Amino acid sequence: MADFSDQLFGFQDLLFENFDGRLEFSGNNFGALWPGDGKPGLWINSISRMGAIYSLIVREEEIFIEERKRAGGVEVEKARDEDIDLVLAPVFENCTRVLDAREQIVARDLYWEAVYDTSKRGLDRAEELLLSSIEKNPFVGEPHVVLGQFYLTKGRFEEAEREAEKGVTLLLEWGSPWDKRMSWEGWIAWARVLLMKAKEKSWPETSWGILNLGLVK
Repeated sequence: MADFSDQLFGFQDLLFENFDGRLEFSGNNFGALWPGDGKPGLWINSISRMGAIYSLIVREEEIFIEERKRAGGVEVEKARDEDIDLVLAPVFENCTRVLDAREQIVARDLYWEAVYDTSKRGLDRAEELLLSSIEKNPFVGEPHVVLGQFYLTKGRFEEAEREAEKGVTLLLEWGSPWDKRMSWEGWIAWARVLLMKAKEKSWPETSWGILNLGLVK
């Protein structure tokens, strides 16, 4: 799961023709040109399924060990590596949720329209697009971060604080970015700037003011 989240982005979708979002590595578009269009990759469905399977394994192991204890067996059998804790990742609500493959595509495209198209056409639809993206895929932090910035530009500081805080939380849970146009450290730094400014109830109203925030790598 960690490898997928750290390494995959839109280029692999082109390379393996991952058009349905299930990431089954069945395509063979070896002529795909690096680095692709820069969109976030469609790997969320795949690793949410991995997480769900892993959570079942963890649960089965817990039941097995508990039943053995009740039968008078040993508490920890090191030959089975039972001294190693099986830890569930915090993502997908501790690996209890699976994101539908189609929903992740819709969510990604809504996010992309918000951050890419509205940057050229204006912010009129940004809130609607980002809220819809979050509704479809509530498991990644970047849409919350961008929505937090949108609210700051509108002077809606309480909403900005809520979204920036949620974005930071999700980014920290992942430890890697979904939108890999920026590094994870860059996303964290920017989200923390937004959170700080939301709490201060202030936001620059000039381009130089934005640039001089100065905390993003």
